[in-house]
Amino acid sequence: MQQRVFITHGYTANSQKHWFPWLKARLENQGFYVEVFDMPNSAHPHPQEWLAYHQSEIPEIRETDIFVGHSLGCIATLRFLASQNQKINKLILVAGFDQHLPNLPELDEFTQETLDYSQLIANIPQRTVIASADDHVVNPQFTAQLAEQLEAKYLLLNGYKHFTESAGVTELPVVLEEILSR
Repeated sequence: MQQRVFITHGYTANSQKHWFPWLKARLENQGFYVEVFDMPNSAHPHPQEWLAYHQSEIPEIRETDIFVGHSLGCIATLRFLASQNQKINKLILVAGFDQHLPNLPELDEFTQETLDYSQLIANIPQRTVIASADDHVVNPQFTAQLAEQLEAKYLLLNGYKHFTESAGVTELPVVLEEILSR
């Protein structure tokens, strides 16, 4: 059975932004099925709308599935996985957060409910959280705290800012390496 990778972008983004097309192409060359979502209303996102979208696009989770999230896509992915309470293979979160962002209060709705981290940890054997020390959108301390909550492998990079194409990030080999690692 073909291994699946689901990628969820962040606030104001879409499937064609940043490093998503690059990652999709690399993974498809390795034989993966890859879905990069175009989340609804990404300029004015609502958690229930994003959760419903995930639920409609992924009717069944497999234990071999891999989920990747970027920025707001991290908390949205975590909420979806918590709602499903199913085992998956890996989770890779880039510039994620699970708390109020002082610079982006419009995203507060996504962080108001606490997640059941023990359930997520039990269902996801391989968890990686990636931050950049110079991220000006999501404070890297918030990403480190998310990694701690998830008891995840934490990778702190430098020079990637918020991992966006406006910061020159159109490829992200570290995510590819994490997906391909056994």
